[in-house]
Amino acid sequence: MHDQWELLRGAGLGRGFTGTWVESGDADGVAALLGADLTSRQDCDLSTAMAHYRPMAFTERIWAGAHSDGWTHALTISGPPPVTIGLEEAGLRFLQIRTVDAQVHDLLHGDGVTTGWATQRWYGEVIVDPGSMLEPYLQEVGRPEMPAAVHSGSWVSEPEHHGRVCLEIYLFLAGRMSGRFIDSEWLDEKRALYTVPLPVVT
Repeated sequence: MHDQWELLRGAGLGRGFTGTWVESGDADGVAALLGADLTSRQDCDLSTAMAHYRPMAFTERIWAGAHSDGWTHALTISGPPPVTIGLEEAGLRFLQIRTVDAQVHDLLHGDGVTTGWATQRWYGEVIVDPGSMLEPYLQEVGRPEMPAAVHSGSWVSEPEHHGRVCLEIYLFLAGRMSGRFIDSEWLDEKRALYTVPLPVVT
């Protein structure tokens, strides 16, 4: 399996990355459910979309398209992570991975009925509720190997690369569930870049 995070970071996403995997083959429909203005569509590759890369900017853009058979992927190019309420109301299964600088947030997931979080514990231990749709895939990961600092009773309270380990597990879960991991071919494909209008504050 390719190192998915290294590929994404190599594409320029190191300062922040939100990826939303959705179980639907209707990429335009998914974009609409994420709030995209479909009239703003621009078909392009990732390097073209990355000209607009500004994590947490006030202009929200997503690059969305086919991921695998029956799955769509939406990558946030600028602005905040897309709101998933539309996916939840449509009863679609999804996963959303989010990073900001060095911080890796818990994995948001929906099974078509309820939403939940895959939370992080010590050095790559990821916890989901019993019966979660992610549980079978998480069992493949197994328990993380504790670093030497833990066994030696060192004062170190959290290993340096804790977030990286959790992120790689989240990317593994997304790849296993959707049936496709991110690779160089994935990065080279064309998808649609949309603007997502920010909600009007009244």
